[in-house]
Amino acid sequence: MKSFITFVFCVFFFSPLIKTQSALYVPLDIKKAYEKQTRNYDGTPGKNYWQNSANYMINVQVFPKDKLLKGSETITYFNNSPDTLKFLIFRLYQNIYQLGAPREFSVSKIDLHDGIKIHKIKLNEIEFSPDTTKSVSINATVMRITLEKPLLPKSTMNLGFDWEVTLPSVSNIRMGVYDSTTAMVAYWYPQVSVYDDVHGWDTDQYTGSQEFYNDFNNYEVSIEVPNTFCVWATGVLQNAGSVLSPKTFERYQKAESSEEVVNIIRKEDLDLENFSRASQTNKWNYSAINVTDFAFSYSDHYLWDAVTAIVDSSTMRKTLISAAYNQKSEDFYEVAKIAKAVIQSYSFSFPVIPFPYPRMTVFNGQGGMEFPMMVNDGSSKQRSGTVYLTAHEIGHTYFPFFMGTNERKYAFMDEGWATILPEDLLPIIEPSSTDRGKNLAESFSRIAGKEDELPLVVPSSDIRGGGTYRVSAYTRPGLAYKFLRDALGTETFLQGLHEYVKRWNGKHPIPYDFYFSFNNALKDDLSWFWKPWFFEFGYPDLAIKSVSIKKNRAKITVEKIGSMPIPVAIKLIYKDGKTKDFYENTSIWKDGKTLKEFTYPVDGELIKVELGKDDIPDTDKSNNIFIIIK
Repeated sequence: MKSFITFVFCVFFFSPLIKTQSALYVPLDIKKAYEKQTRNYDGTPGKNYWQNSANYMINVQVFPKDKLLKGSETITYFNNSPDTLKFLIFRLYQNIYQLGAPREFSVSKIDLHDGIKIHKIKLNEIEFSPDTTKSVSINATVMRITLEKPLLPKSTMNLGFDWEVTLPSVSNIRMGVYDSTTAMVAYWYPQVSVYDDVHGWDTDQYTGSQEFYNDFNNYEVSIEVPNTFCVWATGVLQNAGSVLSPKTFERYQKAESSEEVVNIIRKEDLDLENFSRASQTNKWNYSAINVTDFAFSYSDHYLWDAVTAIVDSSTMRKTLISAAYNQKSEDFYEVAKIAKAVIQSYSFSFPVIPFPYPRMTVFNGQGGMEFPMMVNDGSSKQRSGTVYLTAHEIGHTYFPFFMGTNERKYAFMDEGWATILPEDLLPIIEPSSTDRGKNLAESFSRIAGKEDELPLVVPSSDIRGGGTYRVSAYTRPGLAYKFLRDALGTETFLQGLHEYVKRWNGKHPIPYDFYFSFNNALKDDLSWFWKPWFFEFGYPDLAIKSVSIKKNRAKITVEKIGSMPIPVAIKLIYKDGKTKDFYENTSIWKDGKTLKEFTYPVDGELIKVELGKDDIPDTDKSNNIFIIIK
């Protein structure tokens, strides 16, 4: 009897899990991680989960006139894996500007160079030049060092590099020099690549479109610049009192506790060149703990605003938010205030996850690009553009940085979230931002179901072509997350999201950890949604099949022609110009049926029924209007 009860319990308890496993296709290489129990099918890290990490100590000297960095770094690398590593892989991202390197963007001849010049390598106590040994091979942005003595499981190795690199000034891919004395410096130092439990070493080339994948590391970085320059960076400035003049330092300290924006460096300070203490050069020392990368920026003519925001009501933890910008960028005079509103909205309204880091700087460079505790944003002509760009790039703090996702392979786990996270706050901060949902839906309607539009299960690193990549990284996943929230309701959606974040922040989740975690946390198999939006070719397309009116009731039959479930929005239009809107969320299609009947009250002479809304994609709207003929 006891064995029978145990059997019944196991069938009852594990059957949803078994169903989930069988419902979603899992590639063979990913299945191995579940077999090794580094990951579980319930969406939790497995009992054998591990990840590697490193401590970086970097000293870099900046020569603005020559656009040159000269650096020295020491790395303590922790092999927490169960594997013996016979070689190490390093990232030399700036070699995308190397002559002959593979890349997806054209590069000006001005920016082409011979790559990062590594003068010295040190492995434990052994020093050598990469030019004098066969153990080092460099292929564009990937460097491999074969180890004379393998790095054993659960052991540590000390490494060091002396190197220099020239920054780009014309073809600035996510970073570079913007004028003779201003730059955003990113992907600039030799960095240990990720060795993980799913794919082993990450050896994919960085060619421009796909982004990055890094371990969680600790950084102590000293940045030496001429005394007329200011430096903003990932992490917390350790020696503000030593590098800033007394008056500037006083403003900095005030900003650290001020809920109102403080102008730390003002135009008059720049005119008098009196914001610095040093007579020749300054060393700006930054410390960053448990972050996936380190970036910094510098300028001798940028203004600096800062303000503090409480981001966690339970601990009253604060974040210092800065904006560093060109005096000519009129929109940036408000950016510190906008960034504060964004961070507080993320912390307390949606996604209701306290902002995880002590600093955030919005640097006025170009385009829009995220780094841990920093973003690089161009100036926008319209306030709505400024608000959206600020919100989007800061949203990346959660995905990929807090969550440690692989942007290179799974861009939808990164850009898709940053696309949709600002949706609630945009109309509040800037009412004219309402076109964002419409633009997202229209752009997907134009490409969905066509030959170049791919399921999200296709790795981003295998996608070539800007349009296809952008839809895969931003548009389709942004809509998917939006409609999943729509289907579940915000409260339930946040329950699933918070559990997923709780389980995987500071780790390396893959898409299946996301799917399985949501299923497990909500005790619901969401394969009806995962499959069409993430795994399958398809498109969204609804049509009005029929309309009949009887006894002041309209019965409307809607057909789901496309495979993707989307909301049903119906508008009744009357002869006197009155309209009435009805809405059914995405879950209406959960049962798999393709025909749905809706009955609504009719109040007057009905002349037309319209299906759809501007923010709902639909590849064929010719069948979305039904004219009622009397």
